[in-house]
Amino acid sequence: MSASESSEISDYDELDYGESEGSEEQEENNNYESMEMDEMDEIEEEEEEEEALALKEAGLDDNNDNNMPTSTMLTMEMVTKWQESITKSHSLRSLQRLLVAFRAATNINDEKTFAFKITDPTVFNNLIVVCLKYVIGVFDYHLKRENQEPSKTKLLCTNKKWKTLEPLVKSYLNTIIHMFRQITEDDMIYLIVKESEKTIPYYACLPKLANHYLKQLLEIWGTAKDKTRIIAFLNIRKLASISPAPFIDFCLKGIYTTFVQYCKDTTPFTIPSINLMRNCAVEMYGIDFKSSYQSAFRYIRQLAIHLRNSSHKKNDESFNAVYNWQYVHCLDYWSNVLATYCDQERVSGENSFQELIYPFVQVSTGVIRLIPTAQYFPLHFHCIHSLIQLIQKTGTFIPLAPYLFDILQSSEIRRNPKPTTLKPLDFMTILKAPKNYLHTRVYQEGIYEKLLELLFEYYSCFCLSIAFPELVIPAIIQIKRHIKHSKNLKFNKQLQQLVEKLEQNSKFIEQHRSQIDFSPNDHAQVNAFSRNMNQDSTPLGSYVKSIRKLKEKKEKMINLEMQVNYADQSK
Repeated sequence: MSASESSEISDYDELDYGESEGSEEQEENNNYESMEMDEMDEIEEEEEEEEALALKEAGLDDNNDNNMPTSTMLTMEMVTKWQESITKSHSLRSLQRLLVAFRAATNINDEKTFAFKITDPTVFNNLIVVCLKYVIGVFDYHLKRENQEPSKTKLLCTNKKWKTLEPLVKSYLNTIIHMFRQITEDDMIYLIVKESEKTIPYYACLPKLANHYLKQLLEIWGTAKDKTRIIAFLNIRKLASISPAPFIDFCLKGIYTTFVQYCKDTTPFTIPSINLMRNCAVEMYGIDFKSSYQSAFRYIRQLAIHLRNSSHKKNDESFNAVYNWQYVHCLDYWSNVLATYCDQERVSGENSFQELIYPFVQVSTGVIRLIPTAQYFPLHFHCIHSLIQLIQKTGTFIPLAPYLFDILQSSEIRRNPKPTTLKPLDFMTILKAPKNYLHTRVYQEGIYEKLLELLFEYYSCFCLSIAFPELVIPAIIQIKRHIKHSKNLKFNKQLQQLVEKLEQNSKFIEQHRSQIDFSPNDHAQVNAFSRNMNQDSTPLGSYVKSIRKLKEKKEKMINLEMQVNYADQSK
């Protein structure tokens, strides 16, 4: 860690497990809650009042319709006539009647009497499709939108005709929100989410409705199939992009808390969806760096407080608050955020996210040190892997060698293992090894395999560094010492291969260093040392690349086998 990074952490004293105000700490320790229910209840009550007022102003309030004491049966001819009227002449009168029928359709299971009665499923489906596809076009025509995307500085509500259309707009947007609550069929949800993308510029003008629309999108994003999940996320991102501040804060909070709730149950079958949601959530943090920084600071600090409490109390309950899938996925999540927006190849100069790297590393390494027993080696591997990803993208030096060599020198590795018929553990889907696996050959081999992978990945991060020969000297000494006393011939051979690649890479860097004519104090020249080289041109980098390809093939085969087994069990 550079001195400049260390000098910039005065704002993070609380992250160094210091004391904080009791009330604030209590609030932060409410583990992974969703958006505050009290706030959402208030929003819902206000929306119901607004909806009633909007219906009354637009003439869509069924309770005030004295000319229609009984419901009129809606027919296909009526829907077709209204469709032609709103698409050809953009008639507001036809639009008004269409919205009355639309509202009746979304409340079809209510006991309340509406202006129209719908019994034919074909009429129902056609009405829904017509409203989703053509209503926004009428609003766009009268507001002269002409397919121009609004911005935060120029919303549709600034148009002089907005006040005239606002009651109809509110009624339509409220009905869509209500429809989200009623529809359960996957294909229909996908259609509604996709078509509702056109309504986002209008939701952006109505913050209270936008909040509730966001709530529905977040629920779909967290529970639907991947195809629908992606469309829901795109709508959330667009809504956050064009809505005026501070709406993006609600979006960032909702995205993060929804992700945390979903990743609680981690299995081989949920990992692909968790990865998809994580990648989507990371993308949200590129919209507004100021709001994103504040959100990231808050939640990284929350992780630090949980860790501090665990290190102080040291009981099972406090340990479980940290050693769980939600916490580990959060570490991986913030590692991806920092890696993405502090990427040395994509980001020029400094940005506020770089200030969060140091406190994040503190939290991650603190998690590794919390319970250093062999049973939690899988969890330690997850944390180390996240930090290695951060190194690869940002170029930040994080000293992970001590944690890796602690595992290599542990009694679980050094002692003679017990033979067993247990199946190998999948380190990607576990955090804690079952007790019956401890001291067994299958667990020892699994640790060796994962440890070798991380050692190769870690040192490959620095294979272009001008200081690589000096960096690997302690590693080479410790590995050779381990090989000398170890009787595991299979993994001794693989460790010897690691030593050979480290030595070959050291010679490669030394050859290039012999041609330079500047001193170590010339930081500009030091940074430019490897500018014209890439990792694949180095002995260690090219070898690690081949290892990754083999690993990808192996993982594909394992995933295919798991899917086949799951299909057989389902039968």
